[in-house]
Amino acid sequence: MTRKERVAFFVALAGAAASFVVVMNIVYANATKAVPAPGGEYAEGVVGQPEYVNPVIASSEADLDLVKLVYSDVDDVADSITVSTDTRTWTVHLKSGLTWQDGEKLTSDDVVFTVQSIQDPDSHSPLAPSWQGVAVTRMSELEVQFTLVNPYAFFASNLRDLYIVPKHLFADTPVANWRLSDYDLKPVGSGPYRFASYAKDASGFISSYNLEAWDGNATQALIDRFDFNFFKNENDLVAAFNNGQVDGFAEASPADVTQIERPYDSFAWPTSAYYAVFFNLSKNLALQDPDVRAALSMAVNRDTLVHDALQGNGVPAFAPIPPGAPYFTAVAATTSLDLASSTLADDGWQIAGGSTTTVADASSSAGGAAAVPAGFRFKMVHGATIPLTVNLTVPQIDFLATTASELQAAWQSIGVQVNILPDAPSDIVNQSVKNRDYEALLFGNVLGPNSDLYSFWDSARRFYPGLNLAIYASKGVDTAIEDARQSVSTTVIAADMAAAQTRIASDTPAVFLYSPDYVYVTNRNVQGIAPSSTLFDPSDRFEEVPQWYLNTARILK
Repeated sequence: MTRKERVAFFVALAGAAASFVVVMNIVYANATKAVPAPGGEYAEGVVGQPEYVNPVIASSEADLDLVKLVYSDVDDVADSITVSTDTRTWTVHLKSGLTWQDGEKLTSDDVVFTVQSIQDPDSHSPLAPSWQGVAVTRMSELEVQFTLVNPYAFFASNLRDLYIVPKHLFADTPVANWRLSDYDLKPVGSGPYRFASYAKDASGFISSYNLEAWDGNATQALIDRFDFNFFKNENDLVAAFNNGQVDGFAEASPADVTQIERPYDSFAWPTSAYYAVFFNLSKNLALQDPDVRAALSMAVNRDTLVHDALQGNGVPAFAPIPPGAPYFTAVAATTSLDLASSTLADDGWQIAGGSTTTVADASSSAGGAAAVPAGFRFKMVHGATIPLTVNLTVPQIDFLATTASELQAAWQSIGVQVNILPDAPSDIVNQSVKNRDYEALLFGNVLGPNSDLYSFWDSARRFYPGLNLAIYASKGVDTAIEDARQSVSTTVIAADMAAAQTRIASDTPAVFLYSPDYVYVTNRNVQGIAPSSTLFDPSDRFEEVPQWYLNTARILK
């Protein structure tokens, strides 16, 4: 061949080879599919510190996150769970062959020991209220029985939340000393991940905490290493995500998201949490008027609040069970500034004219005079004048500050004077909530997996440590809530829960606002995260963590 012919030949040969590679790649792609493959390391960023990675005493989000990964709950280790017809006796049969991460057998003795430790007053366990009056009995090595004093239809959620501790490691230590145990930071569990190491600086601040997949778990986790990096504030956390130090972080606020500077994926779980303005009628005479409370609710545009305060990550709420949570019932609701204003006017709430109107102040136990600024409302009652003023206590959290500002604007537009009283969240919890020292409180509640309303709305829970923040009392609501808890019929439970929601919404002891989504941010390498159901606890985002993956492999279809 001539030189020109040889060049043409080799060019044609190269083209044929390239075409062959392309064709084979197409054939390979069509004949195979990508599937999750094991391997890789993932780093979660968290604001805070681990202290007690122990299911009995864990309370912080950092501890609860680690508990979820290191330990197993009763559902994980149960072969079957049966319940008596009166819902008072629950029998759990464990799977055979269960072991702890140190090789010791996991048996019913561990389950009994865990419950008894929670019930021990010296443990100060945050789970203790859920286990009051529950007798736990070892039936055999693999069977344990729970007996309740009263029927409780929602006890299944107690079992789902019961993460088991190893008796052989704690039995000889008084429960009051558990907070001194090395196992609080070097736990031995039976979950998908086991403790590997942690690092701390000279001050004692734990900077990182390292877990590795445990092959003894029934569901082998695909990600080999799951690490936690801890930070002192959200700004440092977001900066670490931007520079690649961490691969993901949870509870991303709208402010956090605006600071992200790298490609990311976000995942939003609907939650069972809702925020509302809770009224303390004993602190404000004007709020005792049901028309005032109804007008305040009508004046709120929840869609706008969800857009502005939550950046669209949430849904409006009009009752004490948010959309998506079990036993949610839609209630009739009206949003209208004009109707809210006319409701107040028809009820005798006048608008002060001129510059300032000075009237007798009947809203204060001290008496005296009150100045009602022009444009705001007051009402004559038995010869005294009550100004329509609301002092709104608000935790110093960005999205709640935005919410409070918009509530103030809406309510003042219908003639209600609103004074915003910002305070540190810890002070509100430890002082205002504990002492019920507020007129109106912007706050949130988080329902459990069964939307049990008892802790938040039953009159028996009006005062600390109860969480009935509206100090609400209704015999009809109490009956519905308590009957629902003890019923064996899902139909009856649904009817009772609907009745309770409807009555609470109509009484307006609070202005329900919205239910926020739980937003989780990761880099784009993480796959397998699939929010598909309501998140009842932040650590529940790890419920399906064994299915998360970083690597893929191709197999024949």
